[in-house]
Amino acid sequence: MMKLRIATGLGLLLFMATMVGGPVRVSQAQDDQGVTLASLAGNFAGRGGGFFTACLNAGVLISCSSVLPVPTFVASSDTGILHTTRDAAGHSCEVITETFGLVSGAKRFNFQTRSVVGTTTSFDPTTGSGTESFSRYSGGSCSGAVWDGAGTQTATGTDSFVVSDSGDRIETIFTSYAAVTVPGSVSNFQFSTTSIRQ
Repeated sequence: MMKLRIATGLGLLLFMATMVGGPVRVSQAQDDQGVTLASLAGNFAGRGGGFFTACLNAGVLISCSSVLPVPTFVASSDTGILHTTRDAAGHSCEVITETFGLVSGAKRFNFQTRSVVGTTTSFDPTTGSGTESFSRYSGGSCSGAVWDGAGTQTATGTDSFVVSDSGDRIETIFTSYAAVTVPGSVSNFQFSTTSIRQ
């Protein structure tokens, strides 16, 4: 008789857990299905960090593939805070303020602000993942998701991103990066960001 009571109690407990837990899982799934490229329009603020190798000779950037003069490979860190505005078509304009330092060795610290103009090249609403291409500029400014066209292009690149929290959070990681000012002067650029809707 005692075994029957225990079995009945466990069965009731499992039934209640299923009833309580079931609707929550369905609600979360329905919530994630509402993310579209257009729903990502708006303002986001975030931060990011990473590492890269800069190639120098006598303190001046040169191509990492240079034979003469021979480059010195300098491992550097990069930390940034950013504000991005996205439109419904997948265009974005971002202002990022970064600090740079050496990974090891002598102390060095640099500071800069850049405009980053991006275009979404693919987006899958079922997974909330996509890809972008971007260009970085020294100078110029953003008006919403539109860049004013001023300034000097310093780099181009691509990234992959994943959306969560019903489109309120975007995680991004660089997949390519190419310096334009001094072509080939930066390599192994690893950078990722997390942005939250404002």
